[in-house]
Formats: sequence, C-alpha cells, structure tokens
Amino acid sequence: MDRESSHSRTQHGAAAELSANPTGAAAGTSRRRFLGQVVATAAAVAPVVLASQPSTVEAQQGGGGNPVAQAFADIRAHENAHVQFLVNALGRQARPMPVFQNLLQPNRDQFVRTSAALENTGCGAYLGAAPVIHNRGILASAGSLALIEARHAGFLNNLAGAHITTNVLGVVQTFETPLTIQQVVNLASPFIRNLNGGPPLTFSLHPSAHNDIAILNFALALEYLEAAYYNLNVPVFF
Repeated sequence: MDRESSHSRTQHGAAAELSANPTGAAAGTSRRRFLGQVVATAAAVAPVVLASQPSTVEAQQGGGGNPVAQAFADIRAHENAHVQFLVNALGRQARPMPVFQNLLQPNRDQFVRTSAALENTGCGAYLGAAPVIHNRGILASAGSLALIEARHAGFLNNLAGAHITTNVLGVVQTFETPLTIQQVVNLASPFIRNLNGGPPLTFSLHPSAHNDIAILNFALALEYLEAAYYNLNVPVFF
C-alpha cells in the first residue's frame, strides 16, 4: 500500500470515479442463488469472527495496561474482522482492496479526530443503506456491523472531547442521521487514490438481490479503509 502518495487526480475527480454507475448484471436466478450463499456464509462466519476476538485479559496485555491503547487494539481487531467477514460472505464477488492515500496521521490528537470521523462515517453509511437492503439476513448482518461502528464512534467522540452522539457532520444527535451515498463518497475520497479495478463506490436506491451485492461491496470498501488506517496508525501511536 502506498502510504503517503500525492493525489493522482483532484478529489472531485476521485469522488466522481467512486460514485459512477455500476455496470453488469448476471441472471436473476443466479443472483438469488448467490445471495442465499452470502447469507449462509455470513451465518457461518459470524461465530468464527467472534471467537477470534481477544479476551479482555489478552486485550489488556496487548495494550500494556493502557486502557486507551487497549481500546485501539480492539478497534483495529474489529475492523480487520469486518473485512474478513465481508470478503468471506461475498466470495468471488468481493471487491479488491482499494489503493489508499493520506492514511498516516501526523500526531496522536489528529489520529483520534480522524478515527472518530471514520467511525461516524461508517455509522451514517450503514444507516443510509439499511432501508434499501433487500435480504433480511443481510440487513441483520449490516445492523450487527453498524452497532459495533457506533460503539467505536461513541468512545472516540468522548476521547476527542465531543458529545458521544456527535455525527461526522458535527451535529449532536438524539437519533442517528443516515448519510447519502454522495456524502459517504465525499468523506472517503480523500483517503482513496483509486479503486484498484473494483466496482464503483455506489448502489441503487431500489432494493433488489443484485443491489445487495453492491451494498456489501460499498460496505467492504469502507471496512478496508478503516482496517488499513488502523493497521498503519495504531502501531505508530500505541
């Protein structure tokens, strides 16, 4: 991964690429069969992902007794597990990891603020996609991922000195506000140099089995970003 490459295009151009219309579609029967496999795989992978998480004692040891370091070690492990979960669920339909940029943070304070922004973006992105998820099993899996993102966001908001329910737009909420596709693209595009041949960062607002694949790949791009971000920065600052 190119950790600190300069932009190869303007952010506006990158955002346009990320949100371009998806192309290509298989037969409806094949899509339905695939979505059934996604749900079955998700059900099988979830217990494995949970079992792979470190115990409280292991996490404390990994963080050297520092509760903030422990929390970031946990968040890093969660985001890597989310990537594994989505890649396994999508199988051959999974997008490749995008090529990222601007991930390395200059100091710990900026690392905390950027972490909060990424996690709050994830919360809004999952909520924005939820109403158009066609398959109930996939909706349940997305909800499970979103709730972990929300736990991260509340902790990071507090660490950054903000109200625990402040969203990525700086609004203190009583009810979570969904983000539009374009808002998510705009927030993520400064960190994405290119999509590495993967599908556009978008999905339809009309529920369908085919669209569920696009939504899962949309989520996977964000989880790849978060995992790469923490894998780079956590060892530097903790």
